[in-house]
Amino acid sequence: MTESNLSRRSFLTGAGLVAATVAGAGLAGCAPSAPAASEPSDDLAATGEEAGTGNAEAAADDIWKIAELGEPAETITADVCIIGAGGTGTAAAVQAIDLGLTPIVIERMDGYGGSFVGTEGMTGLETKYTSGANCPTFAGAYNPNAPYGVKNAMNTCLNFHHWIPQHKLYENFFGQMNETIDWLEGHGLEFAEVIAIGAGPKIWHVYDKGDDASPGGHFMMTFGEEAKRLGVEARFRTFGRQLVMEDGKVAGVLAEDEKGNVIKIEAPVVMIATGGYANNSDFLYGVSETKNVNIQALGMDCRDGDGIKMAKAAGAAMAEGLGTVMWCGPVTLGAVTATWTTDAYSAGVQPTLWLNQSGERFCKEDLWLDDFAGAGIAVRNQERTFVLFTETDMKRWETEGPDGQVFSFGTPGTPLAEAREVLQASEGCHVGDDLAALCTEVGLDAAAVQATVDAYNAACAKAAGLNGEDTSADEEFGKRAKYMHAVDAGPYWLCEVGDGFYTTCGGIKVNEKTQVLDEEGQVIGGLYAGGSDAGGLYGDSYDVKFAPGSQAAWAVNSGRLAMKDAKEYLGK
Repeated sequence: MTESNLSRRSFLTGAGLVAATVAGAGLAGCAPSAPAASEPSDDLAATGEEAGTGNAEAAADDIWKIAELGEPAETITADVCIIGAGGTGTAAAVQAIDLGLTPIVIERMDGYGGSFVGTEGMTGLETKYTSGANCPTFAGAYNPNAPYGVKNAMNTCLNFHHWIPQHKLYENFFGQMNETIDWLEGHGLEFAEVIAIGAGPKIWHVYDKGDDASPGGHFMMTFGEEAKRLGVEARFRTFGRQLVMEDGKVAGVLAEDEKGNVIKIEAPVVMIATGGYANNSDFLYGVSETKNVNIQALGMDCRDGDGIKMAKAAGAAMAEGLGTVMWCGPVTLGAVTATWTTDAYSAGVQPTLWLNQSGERFCKEDLWLDDFAGAGIAVRNQERTFVLFTETDMKRWETEGPDGQVFSFGTPGTPLAEAREVLQASEGCHVGDDLAALCTEVGLDAAAVQATVDAYNAACAKAAGLNGEDTSADEEFGKRAKYMHAVDAGPYWLCEVGDGFYTTCGGIKVNEKTQVLDEEGQVIGGLYAGGSDAGGLYGDSYDVKFAPGSQAAWAVNSGRLAMKDAKEYLGK
């Protein structure tokens, strides 16, 4: 994958873990045969007028500029133009057909899928799988004694996000989840199981993956085939460029195909579903609080903030928390390659000893196992980050599996057979008997690291005398005793890690119907936004502990909510 405009930052672009899995599975309908994230022609540099950001650094970087276009070579008409063919756009297209609307989809990749191929499951509340005797209770809930249904989950998540999201938006979103699971199954999608992530509630609806390697890839292949069967018109390898506005309402979209031909889509309804800005390093650093110089986007390389910038240029407001990112914690530098394995990922996030640029600990390392979003925030707030463990740890993982569960693939008791090979080959890992020499190699103060190791080993010695598995022997951060393994003998493994993230989830301000709002809070007629282009559903991080798969659920539900309102808007 290409790198550009990196300046002071190291931004590791690429398909990442999940997309590499999809590519290996050969899901042609989901992953492109070649990256299509670049501009189709060199003369289409972002030369539009500055849209403004309210952020001095962002304005200086011109992160909001959009392309200027010539006259259209083709004009087509539809009831609805949907920009993006990921989970949000595909759901919107299929729902539009269900409601008797005529949609057209434009998508920069060469098939349905987008970054939704990287998801594994979605939140579902009061579904047929989580109702009655199957409805969970949850100790971390707003009301731990009540069933964890729509109202309890809403209050729990609103409290977690400090009441930044709109209550009415949550009502529509959470309240539609039950219907959406049935709706998806009615369109050929299947679910394999409902499980919990970490210490969260058992409401994560994991997709069936058929004979494919990726649940999300199989989901989007099936969903895309359904859209084709229903007759959805789609223009792939086509870039949304500008919104067409008339009398304060949206009237269509100017797009551009891979040859540079301009296409005008005349449509009184436009749905923005371009997937956020995860692969646009300048935009991400410009609008977020990210400090770590190494960050790693996990997912398809197709998310440049196009939809958000188009909406801003058309007068849309940005929701509070534009820079909110769905962080997921340590990813070893250089390990996201064609030879990446889930074993290496599992090793990198284990509760070993985590260090920052000063050679100091900065969080309890078992935080990842309970709340990887919180661990990701902690990593984000450091300038550089490292994981330190010993050969003893590596051998334990190779024979006994990881210390803690890693999503659906890193299971205690199942050996990590490929972690050693992949990590040794990565640029971020350094292995040797001399810890001080390893520190010098990566630019850490050896004395500071040794002081941290000495204090940590003392805590590990205390932990060895404790029987309770969940008892804390770590007075500094509260790490559990069962995860305290001394760093007292080589060979040592010192691996620099970036902060991995799945998607951005701050963006365009919408109301409870997913209608886009302007700076005065007024609806921009006919304009909708969903998925990772819409903001206002999160505080500063992913609510994985309370609503695992919430962004995947929002993607599909927002597409459906938008089309339901669009039918009323169009008077059909």
